[in-house]
Amino acid sequence: MTTVLIIDSDPALRLLARRVLESAGFTVIDTGDVTAALGLLSARKVDLVICDIEGSEAGGKSPASIVADADPSPHILPMFSKHQNAAGVLPYMRGGLGKPFTASELLTKVRRALGARRQNRGSD
Repeated sequence: MTTVLIIDSDPALRLLARRVLESAGFTVIDTGDVTAALGLLSARKVDLVICDIEGSEAGGKSPASIVADADPSPHILPMFSKHQNAAGVLPYMRGGLGKPFTASELLTKVRRALGARRQNRGSD
């Protein structure tokens, strides 16, 4: 089963994403902060991380960068406010998910990200 980790400070957004993804057959874990996310990543195999790229943690790094540095194995799907553009924010992250999003947008982006992850693993 595919496991998705959602990192976002908004509990309503996490709940919505959890419900949509679980109803589509994904295993979902979520947290509101990057420190807890690092603990979850060390304890479980995660296939995809959906992470808000806005804001910064200690040292000025984005939560997505911290996660990628700690565990480069899961694909990261960046989330950002739709009024911003994720292109070029972090060069290894493409095809971000704008907030707010619909259930359809979420599922499309998640499936696309997981497909890209499988393709990249096949070329290793």
